[in-house]
Amino acid sequence: MATNHRSNSEGDDAGGDAEGRYDRVLSVVEHNSGDPQLPDCLPRAVYKVLVGDPIGTGDYKRDDVDDSIRAAVNAGDLIVWRDRDGRKRLTRTLDADLRELIGHENEQEHPTTELIEQAARHIDDREATDE
Repeated sequence: MATNHRSNSEGDDAGGDAEGRYDRVLSVVEHNSGDPQLPDCLPRAVYKVLVGDPIGTGDYKRDDVDDSIRAAVNAGDLIVWRDRDGRKRLTRTLDADLRELIGHENEQEHPTTELIEQAARHIDDREATDE
């Protein structure tokens, strides 16, 4: 599993568990992505697991989960993109996930080149820092 690059600007929630929440967001995205599912996760799946129902019976508040998603995007651990129906999607930036996303998109009748380029940039960025 890739090393997480947590943002120091992410504030602690009431339980002081910002790092734990960050890790759980990444874990939920990873668990809800890929074979046999599409190589992405809807944010609502993350909210359903971590926040619970609309009155918040889960472990975290929705705003705190949003903060963790933003921190993961800023740290390069997640990418956010929109599907053909305009729904927001989350994908881990692990090479296998990005390659699966690129492959899935290339199989479409009209591949979204911007998404393919976004995913490829993350692979290239990781490979450049591994040298």
